[in-house]
Amino acid sequence: MTVYRADIDGLRAFSILAVVVYHAFPTALPGGFVGVDVFFVISGYLISGIILKGQATGDFSLATFYRRRIQRIVPALLLVLVFCLAAGWWILLPYEYAMLGKQTAASAIFAPNILFWSEAGYFDTDSRLKPLLHLWSLGVEEQFYLVWPLVLVAAARFAKRPLLVVAVLLLMSFIASTLLPADPAAHFFLPQFRIWELLLGAALAASGASPGSNLKAGAAALLGITLLVIATYIINSSTHFPGWWALLPTLGAALLIFAGTDNPINRFLGWAPLVFVGKISFPLYLWHWPLLTFARLMESGEPSAALRVAIVIASVFLAWLSYRLVETPLRYHPARGVPAMLLTGLLLTGAAGAVILQGDGVPSRTAGMDQAFTALYWKEIGLHRRDDCSDTLSVPGRCLSDGKPPAIAVIGDSHSTNTFFALQHAYRESSEGIIRLGRGGCPPLLSVAVTDTRGGNSCMQDTRGNLDWVLENPAIHTVYLSSMGPPYINPRQSRYRLHYPDRPELQQNEAIFAAALGDTTARLLDAGKEVVLVIDWPGLGMHPETCVDTRPVRLTNFTARDCSIPRARYERSNRRYRQILQDIASASPQVKLWDTSEVFCDAHYCYGMREGRLLYRDPGHLSLDGSRYLGDRLNLSAGGSD
Repeated sequence: MTVYRADIDGLRAFSILAVVVYHAFPTALPGGFVGVDVFFVISGYLISGIILKGQATGDFSLATFYRRRIQRIVPALLLVLVFCLAAGWWILLPYEYAMLGKQTAASAIFAPNILFWSEAGYFDTDSRLKPLLHLWSLGVEEQFYLVWPLVLVAAARFAKRPLLVVAVLLLMSFIASTLLPADPAAHFFLPQFRIWELLLGAALAASGASPGSNLKAGAAALLGITLLVIATYIINSSTHFPGWWALLPTLGAALLIFAGTDNPINRFLGWAPLVFVGKISFPLYLWHWPLLTFARLMESGEPSAALRVAIVIASVFLAWLSYRLVETPLRYHPARGVPAMLLTGLLLTGAAGAVILQGDGVPSRTAGMDQAFTALYWKEIGLHRRDDCSDTLSVPGRCLSDGKPPAIAVIGDSHSTNTFFALQHAYRESSEGIIRLGRGGCPPLLSVAVTDTRGGNSCMQDTRGNLDWVLENPAIHTVYLSSMGPPYINPRQSRYRLHYPDRPELQQNEAIFAAALGDTTARLLDAGKEVVLVIDWPGLGMHPETCVDTRPVRLTNFTARDCSIPRARYERSNRRYRQILQDIASASPQVKLWDTSEVFCDAHYCYGMREGRLLYRDPGHLSLDGSRYLGDRLNLSAGGSD
């Protein structure tokens, strides 16, 4: 065993307090999430130190290492996972419970980071509403520790210089994290981009370096704590992280570990209250995030400050109980069957999560309650996968009216799925089929690349393929071009950057959108297609959950909001977008406009609820009821020009 250092528990306390404050009050400590990076350095230092010391004394055992790892991690993790599934049974709507089941199954095999990476993108759920999102870091650690002891054993046997092996791997991972192109989600979640932080701690352990004098120790500690404090305040959610910015918290942590215990700062970190928080830091990390998430879900928004304070206090209490009654007894339990028992429990819990996922979140739990929430989650033709209709055509993003040859095509981004279901409903008695071709975040603009600041998304290849398919298919006589519009052209609300290689002189999103939509329309007209430009429905400006009580359980009384916005606000924010579509239609008499806002608005307001039905499933996308409501009001004889 390595020599115990109370100051490292104090450093753990700094890390967990930063994370908890950030999660509960993000504006108070905008960079508090870097506490996770500090944990990585600490973990790499301590675990690598144990392995290297065991190798040096000749008593290192892989079996013993994995046994200790299981008994260290699994008890508290298993407790929290079981709690989440039990609480979710009463708290969550079916779709939410199904997603919790998937997160639980991934967490049980230490792969939640891979799950969350795969889900990142246009239709990803708000991260604050994923009860097990925080376990991504545990996934990175355990994937690393699955192979790291083997690497150190091989290094000791063949290379004889473990520090050199650590340094080479550290450099490779750091270069990948800072210099290699990858989408931001991959850089954040995947282990190859994060293990350099653990290896930084491992390098400290392998080098055995010490400051050598009190003066150097004090200077290192002062610089280290300064870097940590700076990191928690100047880094924020808009910072490209980890990347180069991750050097601030990781080097800060490394300097404090390097400084040793013989300096005022590290002696302060060894203060008993900080050590206590450090000792319960792991269960506190596990507990605080699900409790905050469940509160957000039950409240349909951010809980009050008082409620968040109460949740933090409850998290500390549960962490202490877990540490005393579960983690500590099982961590040091000598019985040989304990690891197998823990792993069996973990896998059974993961299997329960998978069953919940396959059962669509057990909707029978809420069958007797108000069914308004069903509008928020699409339940047919695979739409619980939202924008992916691959169940019908085996091609992602394509939906086809059942049993009908397609004669009408809808091309566009995720809003085109709403348009598709409106048309499918309108043409339900017709022999003509509807096909939707598109991808979330990709407007129907031929030869335009679209970059999403929340993740890479070129769109060009998909959109070109969809348009080429329509152009070459003589059976398609009418094409609806549908997109959310304003988010692509309004600079203040746009997260998208458009690039039109065919027109390099155009640099602004608005100009590119107008030119490319006109060019796309012209191509379709030249091919003999009838074109309908869909003027998108109003953005609701609020989540429809706030318009009607859909929650099985709430923490405080619910007051429904007026589910409408002033029409003047909609027209003001959409004026330029609407003008672009009207100009294209005016220039080509063959082009028709379908102004969907007339269905949702009267002279004064635009509505998110009509006749007791929710017409939206989120602030921008229609519910299935909303799509059908729109389809019922389509003037087929006018081809959608009502």
